[in-house]
Amino acid sequence: MARGLLILALLILPSTSVGAQGKTPPPPIFPKHRRGIYINNDRIEVIDATPQAPPLHIDDPSVPDKGEFEINLLTEADLGAEARSVSMFIVDANYGVVLHGWGHDLPTQVKFESPVVARAEHASPYETGIGTSAFGLKFNFYNNEARALRVAVYPQIEFSPPGSARKGVADAGQTLELPILVSHESRFVTLVGNAGIDQPFHDHTRGVTADFGLGAGRAILRKLAVMGGVQASSSIDLTHNRNASAHAGFIYGVRKAIWYASIGHSIASDDGRHLLFGAGIKLIIE
Repeated sequence: MARGLLILALLILPSTSVGAQGKTPPPPIFPKHRRGIYINNDRIEVIDATPQAPPLHIDDPSVPDKGEFEINLLTEADLGAEARSVSMFIVDANYGVVLHGWGHDLPTQVKFESPVVARAEHASPYETGIGTSAFGLKFNFYNNEARALRVAVYPQIEFSPPGSARKGVADAGQTLELPILVSHESRFVTLVGNAGIDQPFHDHTRGVTADFGLGAGRAILRKLAVMGGVQASSSIDLTHNRNASAHAGFIYGVRKAIWYASIGHSIASDDGRHLLFGAGIKLIIE
């Protein structure tokens, strides 16, 4: 029996001694991306090709690093068959924090977004005001670098000034959004999926809606990525508020400034066709 214990100890000893020497494990095949430009395993600066909003209307699970600001300054246009809406200036400010509890760290994004919107129906003149604004927290609770799989939840509350609702440039009342975000990366493409529920409050004209989205992105140059996605929303019973659209966009990065643009078109909509445009800049401030 003593001989057996000795042999077992000799088998275990090499592995424990390697750990004691502090040997560095090999880097993951798919390292966690920084927002915008990041350093890959080959120590080369490359663009984050994960489908994201903006330029698309799909959110990805990643969040800014702790203490990092990500500020999007953009403009968007929705030229519909029944109405035209132009978000002349949108500020989308995000900040990275890390929450601690129960022995775990939870990377989190704090978000605030507010647009200045001009909207006109048919031949009517444009009405201008503060559009629907949003405050949210994105909790990136699962990151598996070995499987290149990331998951987050992104609760948000949307609200707007009462005067803007009367002008038609924003929705009345408030809306609670509860989406879940999933991304998966391969050597060829990065996929992102969204699914969520929107619950309006203090507005009897709107009901609960379900949202779905799927996007794919790929870097074609070190600092240039292309991406596309489809989004769909509908009332829970699939009888009204139905809308589906497709977007294509690109991101080009230079250090801390990321430029992007997108174009989209409705696939099916209860209120006719929509032609969609967007362009802006993402600033990364550490």
